[in-house]
Amino acid sequence: MKGGRVRFISLPLFLLGSFLLFSCAPSVKQYPKINQLLLTQDYDSACKLVKESKKAYAKRNAALYYLDEGILLHYAARYKESNLSLFEAESIMDELYTKSLSKEAASFLISDNTIPYRGEDFERAMVNLFMALNYVGLGDWEGALVEARKVDNTLSIINSKYDEEKRNVYKEDGFIRFLMGTLYEAEGEINDAFISYRKAEEVYRADYALNYGVRPPAFLIENLLAAADAMDFHQEMREIQNAYPHVTFGDLAEKTGMAEVLFVHYNGLGPEKVENSLVVPMPDGFLVKIAYPTFVKRSYQISHGQITLRNMESGESYRLPTVLMEDITSIAITNLDNRINRIKAKAIARATTKYLVSKQAEKAAKEEGGEWLGLMVKFTATVASAATEQADVRHWRLLPAEIRVGRVVIAPGKYRGKIDFVDARGAVMGSREIPPFSVKKTEKRFFMFRTLN
Repeated sequence: MKGGRVRFISLPLFLLGSFLLFSCAPSVKQYPKINQLLLTQDYDSACKLVKESKKAYAKRNAALYYLDEGILLHYAARYKESNLSLFEAESIMDELYTKSLSKEAASFLISDNTIPYRGEDFERAMVNLFMALNYVGLGDWEGALVEARKVDNTLSIINSKYDEEKRNVYKEDGFIRFLMGTLYEAEGEINDAFISYRKAEEVYRADYALNYGVRPPAFLIENLLAAADAMDFHQEMREIQNAYPHVTFGDLAEKTGMAEVLFVHYNGLGPEKVENSLVVPMPDGFLVKIAYPTFVKRSYQISHGQITLRNMESGESYRLPTVLMEDITSIAITNLDNRINRIKAKAIARATTKYLVSKQAEKAAKEEGGEWLGLMVKFTATVASAATEQADVRHWRLLPAEIRVGRVVIAPGKYRGKIDFVDARGAVMGSREIPPFSVKKTEKRFFMFRTLN
């Protein structure tokens, strides 16, 4: 057999073997077990399982390993450890953002799965958001503010890389702005609190309401009005009251004699990224597969949390719901849809490259070995092209579907209570005790809860 024949037979076979090897997605076998552990609130065992599964992530998915480990440690209230893991994820993703040209070139020939995972744009912002919440859990307001500011900076840097008409719809985060306002208020920085609350209101009104159907909660407007009143921003107060006539508020002087308690409720599992594909037959019979990812919403039954608190000394009771402040599912779906044309364009270019390479190999094989060898090369190249054209469906699977918040202003004292998790019809699907706690005037207290079902 001539050297040319060996060359052109081995080329598609080599490509097929290489493509199948490198285009495989990371193992996801551990996730059903992790989700079961989350349902039973056994967060420590879930963390242990991720550590034991580290090899399954592979080197190119190192960021995913640290993302999963970090968020599970957060759910376990192991906030310092969580920040160490999330910092590792952040460092890897930042480094990968200055992508390797050689590996990027391989993704054009084979699959996006060949390159290290650097995270969806919104996931990079979520890293800093959860690091901020870790600092909140530690009672470190300054550390939380540093990470909260990084959310805005991260989104600004990401969008600066795109042309004006191609920028992501998720460009600012309303929830993190609200959190910043709360923390500035706790630090006595009322002007900064007003600016953050004002920005949060703007993001919810002009962005979240339009793109995700999430409107500014009443307690955000109450805090905004109280801050404006304290700063004697009379014109701004009139504008806000005209826009939200149903919202009443107490002045900040009255509020400083009280405590503020916030209940952060992580609800549901975030969306799942799956593959969409279509096969296009070419005039010569060659089949071209074009694959691209899409996010799909995962179902969950819990609608919201219903909180009941009781002052153990006075007997006064409070009852309040958690309200939606961060629809992570909608952010993920909208953000991916927003840039899907970029992804499809790359998939089409990759499919075209494979087609042209295969045609060249087929032609050379015919010249060297005749019609039979040409058909063999064509068949092998078709199989290789279809097998390797896999959408990159890697994503941060353990994010919640949404972040809900309940907020109440209460008198200093000792409290106990519970949170009921209810469905859309109001039926209670589960409850958790809120451990007894004490609050002093001006104090900000946070409680965090995780539900999946």
